[in-house]
Amino acid sequence: METDDLLGSEYSNTADLLGDSPDFAELLGRISRVPKDQQNRVIKSLLQRPSPTISDNNSRVEFESKFKQLPQEIRDGLLKKRLQLADTRFYVVKDIATKNQIDVFQGTDNKNVGLGNLATAKLEKDNWFLMSAIRMTYAESLTGMFTADFTHIAPIIRNGEFEFEAGNKKLVGLISTDVFDTFGRNDLQIGYYKLSSTKVIEPQVEIKMPVKFAAAAAASSFLKVVLIGTSVIPF
Repeated sequence: METDDLLGSEYSNTADLLGDSPDFAELLGRISRVPKDQQNRVIKSLLQRPSPTISDNNSRVEFESKFKQLPQEIRDGLLKKRLQLADTRFYVVKDIATKNQIDVFQGTDNKNVGLGNLATAKLEKDNWFLMSAIRMTYAESLTGMFTADFTHIAPIIRNGEFEFEAGNKKLVGLISTDVFDTFGRNDLQIGYYKLSSTKVIEPQVEIKMPVKFAAAAAASSFLKVVLIGTSVIPF
């Protein structure tokens, strides 16, 4: 680790990137070699811990508070700027015409503009993802999903139920889909559900989100689901 990694770090929670058992003697030696007018800044960055609050747009801060959940090679990559945190939206659009339920993410999914950017229901290698919120919207279109306008949550959707798991771990237990009902809210996007307990999803584990509707969906109807958060990507 170079001292410049600490001085140039863009993260407030630099300490958790160093590892569970850093060589403190070496660390103190490196700090002592930093110009004195910059030593306080280095020490402050090591002592800081982010304090995430529940809001519409703080998944990056939430991710920083969970750095210790990442493998050391990923933390090293973030510290040395081989990797970075980036705003991320994984989405999928599904035809739900006449269906009573659907598995939103499936192993047969492919990336296709307008239809989804998550293939085979798994994150790509090294792409660790902090899921901060989920958005679900509904549309009907006689000309297909490419022209569908996802503007609301139909009653059969918001009166249903869903759950979410990744790698056989339940991230959201079975709950009503009325959490996506944001009617009358001017501070949130339509269908936006902010998780109170944010979760880190590992790469290459299967993601599942079964949704059951209150009744069969109408003909020419579509469902769009967006996973909102921050992920690790190459710099």
